[in-house]
Amino acid sequence: MQYVALVTGASSGVGEALAPLLAQRGYKVFGMSRRSVDLPGVTSLPADISDADALNKAIERLIEETGRLDAVLHCAGIGGAGPVEQMPTERARRIMETNFWGSWNLCQATLPYLRKSDRGRLLLVGSIAGFMGIPFRSAYCASKAALKAMSDSLRMEVQGSNLEVTMVAPGDIATNSIATQYRQPVEDLDPLYRERYKKADDGMAANVDHGMDAAFVAEAMYQIMEKDQLKPYYAIGELLQRASVKASRLLPGHLWEKVLGKYYS
Repeated sequence: MQYVALVTGASSGVGEALAPLLAQRGYKVFGMSRRSVDLPGVTSLPADISDADALNKAIERLIEETGRLDAVLHCAGIGGAGPVEQMPTERARRIMETNFWGSWNLCQATLPYLRKSDRGRLLLVGSIAGFMGIPFRSAYCASKAALKAMSDSLRMEVQGSNLEVTMVAPGDIATNSIATQYRQPVEDLDPLYRERYKKADDGMAANVDHGMDAAFVAEAMYQIMEKDQLKPYYAIGELLQRASVKASRLLPGHLWEKVLGKYYS
């Protein structure tokens, strides 16, 4: 019996590294993204996760071909930068539509099949940013925080089935995500924000440039998926980034904001 896995976001980054890795490890793999993918051992399944109808039709095609779905590794997502006061609402809404509502759509489309598997696995890629607010990344942080809350609720809801649910929260990953996401032009901003925004945005770009390799995160996700019982979440990254998840909860709020502000200044 060959287990069937669906990897979203398979056209770039972690998803692009993860889909062929699973195929090498013996899974029948479908790679989903808005455009077709050409990866070794991977069947392309084009769909936009924010389009519920298109997503449902894609999952129906998968089930017609295989009759089953055992693992979903949800890597699709987008980012963006700008202050709450001035970032165009349509840009912020697009982040939420993809990162949260796209995940919601994916769960509704795949859960009926995952719950039937004798070893169902659902890994939702969130972010360490989902545990805290980061200056000028409010929409992204909010979307990943919402994803974490949904993951927590879902994990309790599916108790009694063989489905294990977790959120994987990586730190910075060396991908082209910064170059391809919306970043509000500095000159469009109120003078109050300009200098701090530029420093924070440049710092974020530098962190991504020196971030983890996508293949490293893909291997970590494979190892997580293969565990018999999954924890509620897994933070992946440098020690400082992993520690920040706990520090954000343990330190007094005003002190934590000072630490975080210094890191992004």
